[in-house]
Amino acid sequence: MRMKMFAAESLEAAKALIFAEMGDDAIILSEREVPGGVEVRAATDKMGGGMVPSESRILTRLGANPAPRLVESPIRNRVRDSLLWHGAPERFAERIADAGLNGGFESKEPGSALAAGLDSALTCDPIPPVPHRNIVLVGAPGHGRTATAAKLTRRAAVAKAEVLPVAADLDLTAGGAQLAAYLEKEQGQIRSVTTPDDLFATLKTIQAANQRCIIDMPAIIPFDQEDMASLQDLLAVIDAEPVLVISAEGHPEDQAEAAKAFARCGVRRAIVTKLDVTRRRGGIVSALIAAKISFSHLAITPFIGGGLVPATPSRLAQLLTEDAPAHVALKGAA
Repeated sequence: MRMKMFAAESLEAAKALIFAEMGDDAIILSEREVPGGVEVRAATDKMGGGMVPSESRILTRLGANPAPRLVESPIRNRVRDSLLWHGAPERFAERIADAGLNGGFESKEPGSALAAGLDSALTCDPIPPVPHRNIVLVGAPGHGRTATAAKLTRRAAVAKAEVLPVAADLDLTAGGAQLAAYLEKEQGQIRSVTTPDDLFATLKTIQAANQRCIIDMPAIIPFDQEDMASLQDLLAVIDAEPVLVISAEGHPEDQAEAAKAFARCGVRRAIVTKLDVTRRRGGIVSALIAAKISFSHLAITPFIGGGLVPATPSRLAQLLTEDAPAHVALKGAA
């Protein structure tokens, strides 16, 4: 006879799993309620249908003492399935679900277990309204660097502080005009530079005045070796922290490769954008964790005012529940 423990949200669902795997001859030995559902132990004389012995026969013959198998949990399965729905890689979803089982199993709410799992895998490091160093925003085309520069500038003003927006228009694409439009200022009120030398001189002036600035860099293609080499050269000679602005849109593998490329250039924090227009957000979360990049802020709305929230595991968990609207994590935007 072979026995196996099944976990589901209800007794009826557990029985359906048992009979589907073991066949109609399966015998239910015990059942008990657990947080989020029930556990049912069943047995059958048949060996097929995915039956798993309680321990490895090889290890038993060798006299080893294998670790007990983890019993499946309905909460764990819901966390895993939610991450898979959001497009997270399967191994990542399993790892976060297992970590959430250890950290949040007592809760009947999958969101708490998901937050506990994320908390074990990621770091959150929000940027203060006046950063300790100048910030240079880097990222691929179309990911929202200029809008993010405007949001950080406006956020400082709301906090009764000041950071100076600088448009590094090194590719001559009218970045200064766009930044001025976002901030509803005249273009002459925005510091705009078109050469590296102009940028160095502007940063020297800002430093002499004991001020801080947000530098909006041109778009950088992370898969272009020349682009990345130029970025590394620039970062080597300016006193500014590179912060990645990366969209939640895109294929998970592309996101992971891009994040790792920027991490190799010294990026340690990221602001995630376009969460309001993206339904499946698991790829970007797994990508930044794989690249060992901390989550700084989340861009929940396209509006310049109130468009950023500090990243936390609980906020990310809210965004990763199945088909969750972005506004569920909007509280605390600045």
